[in-house]
Amino acid sequence: MSIIQPHHTVTLAPVRSEDLGTLRQIAIAAFAEDLKRYGVMPEGIETSAWHEQGADDGSYLAIFADGQLVGGARVFDLGEGSFRIGSLFVAPARQGQGIGANALSAIEAAYPQARRWSLDTPAGSERNQRFYSHAGYVKVGESHPDPHSDFRLVDYIKLPLLALIRDAELSLPRREHQSASPGPQSADEHTFWLRQAARAVLLDHRGRMALMHVSRDDYHKLPGGGIEAGEDVHAALRRELREEAGAEVKIVRELGMTVEYVTEHLRKQFSYAYEVRLLGELSAAELTAGEQAAGFRLIWVTPQEALSLMEKDRPKSYVGAFIQARDRAIVQAYLTHGDAQ
Repeated sequence: MSIIQPHHTVTLAPVRSEDLGTLRQIAIAAFAEDLKRYGVMPEGIETSAWHEQGADDGSYLAIFADGQLVGGARVFDLGEGSFRIGSLFVAPARQGQGIGANALSAIEAAYPQARRWSLDTPAGSERNQRFYSHAGYVKVGESHPDPHSDFRLVDYIKLPLLALIRDAELSLPRREHQSASPGPQSADEHTFWLRQAARAVLLDHRGRMALMHVSRDDYHKLPGGGIEAGEDVHAALRRELREEAGAEVKIVRELGMTVEYVTEHLRKQFSYAYEVRLLGELSAAELTAGEQAAGFRLIWVTPQEALSLMEKDRPKSYVGAFIQARDRAIVQAYLTHGDAQ
C-alpha cells in the first residue's frame, strides 16, 4: 500500500529479519524524547525481543519513504473489526515531512476490514495529540500504565466513516457574498482548523428519538455539540445532552463518524455519533443565548419520522445544509443497524 505526498512516496511492507536491527535503532531514537521527558518509552520497544516478536507474529510493518526505511508500526487485530496501533514511529530526521500522516493513512487503508481503530499516546505530548486528532482520532479517556507513576496515556479511537461532506455535495442556499467565498478548489483543506464534536441518537423508554428543531433556519438536528479542550468524547456527549435536552443518559453503542469540510469557514469537523438511552426524567435544558436565538426546541418522534423530517428539510443557512447532510447520515446508519443491542 502506497500513499503519494509531494516529494515523498510512503510505502508499507512486512518487516524483514535483516531490518530488525535498524528498526530498533530508529525506534530508540524516535522515542528518546519520551524517555527524557517521562522516564519511559513504549514498553519493550528498546529490546530486540520486541522487534523480533512483531516480525514473528506478523504485526510489524516497516515504513519506507522514497524507498528508504524510515520507521515502523505494530498493528494488532483485536477481532470483530477492531484494530489497534501499538506503536508508530518515524526517524527523527524524517519527522515533520508528512511521512507519519501518510503512513497512518496507509495503515488504515491496508486493513479495509477494520471498523474501529484504537491507540494511545502520552498525555503530555500535545504534538502527538494534535497529530492523531487531525487524523480523525478522538479522546475516549486516560490510563495509568504504572500505578506508582504519574505518567498518563491518552486513549484514542477512530470510528467507521458514515459520510464525507463537502460544499460540492450539497445544495447550498445562495448568498449575496457567495461569489467572494473561497471555493472548494481554491481552499487548501490541509490548512483548515479542526473541530471535534459528539452527536447522539437519543432514545426514550418508548423508543422515540430526540430532535432539535431549529426554527430560525427551519431544519432539524440531532442533539450534541463540540468537544471542549481536554474533554473526552463520552464526557462531551453527556454534557451536551444535559445542556440541550436536560437528559441524563446511558451510552449504548458507537454508530460511526462524519467528516465535514466547511469551506466558507475553513473548518474541518469530525462528529462522533452514538446511540444513547434516556435515564429517568428530563430536567430543564440550559441552552446558550445563540441556541435560544436560533429557536432550538426539543421534539420527540420515531426514528423513521426523524429521517423523514430531515429529508424534507430545506435549510436556509450554509451551516444548516451541512448539519442536514451529517445528521441524516447518522440517523440512516442507526436505522440500518437498529437491531444491534
